[in-house]
Amino acid sequence: MFTCNYHTHTYRCGHATGKDEDYVLEAIGKGFTQLGFSDHAMLPDFSEPYTRGDFSLFEDYGKSIRFLKQKYAKQITLFLGFEAESFPQYFPFFQELLGNKVLDYLILGNHSAMNEKREIVHRFSHIHSASELYLYRDLAVQALSSGLYSLFAHPDYFLSSIDNFDSDCKKVSRDLIECAIANDIPLEINLAGIRHGKRKIGTTLRWIYPTDDFFSLVHRYKAKCYFGQDAHAPNQLGFAPAQYEATLFARKHDLIVLDRIEKISPKHSKNPL
Repeated sequence: MFTCNYHTHTYRCGHATGKDEDYVLEAIGKGFTQLGFSDHAMLPDFSEPYTRGDFSLFEDYGKSIRFLKQKYAKQITLFLGFEAESFPQYFPFFQELLGNKVLDYLILGNHSAMNEKREIVHRFSHIHSASELYLYRDLAVQALSSGLYSLFAHPDYFLSSIDNFDSDCKKVSRDLIECAIANDIPLEINLAGIRHGKRKIGTTLRWIYPTDDFFSLVHRYKAKCYFGQDAHAPNQLGFAPAQYEATLFARKHDLIVLDRIEKISPKHSKNPL
C-alpha cells in the first residue's frame, strides 16, 4: 500500500530539506516502486519566498529529476510534476508544460487565491467567512474540471481552522467530492497533517487534515483516494508512525484507497477550461 508516492517536495520551495537524490535513495530503500516529485509550482512573473521556488529554479528542477529518472530507471519509476494552486491566470502555462511533456502531472494544492494583479488575496488555511469557503470550492472545481490536474492534495484543507462542520461545509465537501468523481481525480489522505500531530481546533483535538467529517462523506460517495506523503524531507518518505495512523484512518472510514495511480498524466491537458 505504501510503495508509491506522488507528493514530494524539494529544497527549492524554501521550506523543505534534502537533495533530490536523497529522496530517490530513501524511496528505493523503503521499497517504493514509483516516486513523483511535485514541488510547489515555480511560476513566471510571480514570487512567493519560502512558499515556492523562484521561477529561475525551474530549469534546474526539471534537469535534476530527468537525470535521476535515467540514473535509477532500473530501480524505480520517477515522475516530474508540480503541486499547483488553482490560479486560472496560469492555466495556459500549465497546459504548455503538460502538452509539451515538460511535466508529467499536476497535483491540485488549493492553498490560496490570486487576483488579476497576481497578488495573493486569500489563504485558505484560515477561512473566516462563507464567501471564502465558497471561493475555495469554486477555484477547486474550476481546476478539477480543467483537465490539467491528476490528483487533489489535502482536499479538506479548507477545514484546517474550522471547528464547526456546518451546512456550508457539508455543501462544499459534497461539491468537491462530486466534482472529483466526475473527473476521475483521486482524493489525497495527507500524511503531513498526521505527522504534524493533533492540535486544538475550537474545542476539538484533531489533525488539521485529514478530517473525519470530510472523509465520512468521501466514504458515502465511494470516491477514490490515495495516500500522499507530502514529504518535505527524505526521511518523511515511508515514515512508519504516520503510515500506521493513515492506515487506521482509511480503515475507520472504509475508504477506497488506490495502491498506485495507473496513469499519472492528466486526461485532457490539451483542452483546459
